[in-house]
Amino acid sequence: MKRFATVSLLAALLSSVVLAPEVTANASTQKTITVNGAVLSHPYSFVASDGSNQTTYMPIWYVGQALEAAGFTQSWDGTTHTWTLSTATNGDFSAISVGSGQASIVVNGKLVKKINTYVRKDPAAGANAQPTVYMPIYYVDQLLNAAGIAASWNGQTWAVRSPSSNPIVFGFVTNYGGNTDSLVDLEAHSAVTEFSTFTDSITSTGGLTGSLYTQAGTYAQDNDLSAYVTVTNMNVDTGDFDGTMAAQIFGNATDSSTLINNLVNLVKGQPFVGVNIDFEMLPTSSRAEFSQFLTSLQKALHDAGKKLSVDVPAVTDANSAYNYSVIGQNSDEVMVMAYDYSYPGGPAGPIAPVPWVKQVMSYATSQIPSNKVLLGIPVYGYDWANGKTTALTLNQVDQLLSSNSITPEWDATDEEPYFTYTESGVQHTVYYENAESISDKLQIAKADNLRGIAIWRIGLEDSQVWQPIEQFASGE
Repeated sequence: MKRFATVSLLAALLSSVVLAPEVTANASTQKTITVNGAVLSHPYSFVASDGSNQTTYMPIWYVGQALEAAGFTQSWDGTTHTWTLSTATNGDFSAISVGSGQASIVVNGKLVKKINTYVRKDPAAGANAQPTVYMPIYYVDQLLNAAGIAASWNGQTWAVRSPSSNPIVFGFVTNYGGNTDSLVDLEAHSAVTEFSTFTDSITSTGGLTGSLYTQAGTYAQDNDLSAYVTVTNMNVDTGDFDGTMAAQIFGNATDSSTLINNLVNLVKGQPFVGVNIDFEMLPTSSRAEFSQFLTSLQKALHDAGKKLSVDVPAVTDANSAYNYSVIGQNSDEVMVMAYDYSYPGGPAGPIAPVPWVKQVMSYATSQIPSNKVLLGIPVYGYDWANGKTTALTLNQVDQLLSSNSITPEWDATDEEPYFTYTESGVQHTVYYENAESISDKLQIAKADNLRGIAIWRIGLEDSQVWQPIEQFASGE
């Protein structure tokens, strides 16, 4: 690794990069940079205005170290004030506004961002050190993500993962009734690199109900994990997803603005990297308004230094409320819920049949850059009997198989296990996931070069499914 600040380059930086005099910076504090899970450095940083918002600045040398470790090459032109970066991945920078500022960032030959920078002394370099250039981490973070390089900032740690390292394994973590089993299970499986706490829902006027899972946020901050807060459109009175309520909010400018402000405030100043939106059962008529809502929400979150993750149902065409193309452009990652093909209340059948999952992901990757897409993976089963459906954890499935001495069958077409049994004269049919069916779906994620997978949910799985997931997480 070449040290970024050579004598000539440092001179060029100091002579060419200036900051508007009316902008002042706060005192420096020490932060952490990790690359592919390993601590790279502990640079001093400060929070200051970029011209309109408060954001964190770090010395360019440390930022350069992280970029090089993530696969970029870089050079600085002191005459034109241009930072030129190149990487093997082309990326999709269409959602990034070029903006304004005295310095330019060019990626693979294209101007993608103009920024303001600072020049000041780095406390780590000693009292007699020359001033150095400080870069705004939030905007560098945006560029990395757009280039297909996972990066996140939680206020203390800037975590960067190069594309050649490992895919993302995202897990949903619940806290139903204060139960911490899901978080404990997460803590036992280091393959999970991102997660979201399933805790909050909206009200009919754009309010929020629920409470932050602070223990999970602290765990994420202490262990270099990106953690989101999932917000749903579940109706607190019925316990069901309420698409009509959400659509009414999107169509009301006041309520929509209130909800956006509440979502930003939910994670602002917290150790969560952003919000995960899980709005289900939306009417097709809300397609345009939902798209506009997400566009406005992402901008508001980005302005606050936070990210937007969006969950979408599995579809194979444009006839739904979920405009995959627009959602892909206006979110930092998209989780495609490719499960519940056979659902509670419907006829017994496979939960995530592989031919259907392939069809869903083929459509998804035709509309959304694959480096933003997470394939939703179910780790549960359904028991259909006498017109009712019961959800089962995989451990419960294992217990049923053992207690009834059942040898499960394999649906070779849909690539999913199933079995039947009789209890009190009633026949039951169970479809579920196991290590083999999960492995088959992981192959789809690899073949489509996806950003990773998302598990619904942590705590429902058994020990067997972790073997293929861990292999996937390691890049095997």
